[in-house]
Parts: sequence; C-alpha cells; structure tokens
Amino acid sequence: MPAVELNNICKSYNDNLVVNNVSFTVAQGEIFGLIGPNGAGKTTTIRMMMDITKPDSGEISILGESLNEDTKNRIGYLPEERGLYKKITVLQSLVETASKSLHHS
Repeated sequence: MPAVELNNICKSYNDNLVVNNVSFTVAQGEIFGLIGPNGAGKTTTIRMMMDITKPDSGEISILGESLNEDTKNRIGYLPEERGLYKKITVLQSLVETASKSLHHS
C-alpha cells in the first residue's frame, strides 16, 4: 500500500489553473521531493494533501485511506523553509530526522 497516492488532482483559483491533473505515488519508506519553480503548484498540492485546501477534482489517499482526521494526524507538515538548518543540505536533514525515528502520536 502506498504511503501517499494522488490521482488526477486539479485546483483552480478564479480562472487560474494552478494544479493540472497531478498524479504520483509515494511508497512507504521512500524519500520523495516535490520540486519546481515558484508558482508551479507545489504548496497548493501539499495543502491539498493536508486537507487544508480542497481539490476541485481528483483523489488523494494516505496509507490507503481517503483524507480524514486519522490520516491527517499521521502527517507532519512544515511550510516554507522554517525548521531547516542553514548549514546542512536537505538530504542531510532528512537522513538525520529519519535516523531519530521520530514518530508523532
């Protein structure tokens, strides 16, 4: 079962399509990066995964379930760059966090 699965997610604000049929799967234990230029829809996609913003269409599942309070409580979300150490790379930060086996209950 994938940790995260998005299928044909779309989101518009007014007449501006900001996320257009985005689909991807993240396996459990996989390190995954959502990268792209400013305005590419990365933050909007993450906000939809967190159920902060509703997609106009498409499906999102976390650990095989549609978004609900339980699935949302199993995801950590740190917007922007806050929390990253300036003197280490993103990969080093991910490895350090994973090595501590941080779980939130």
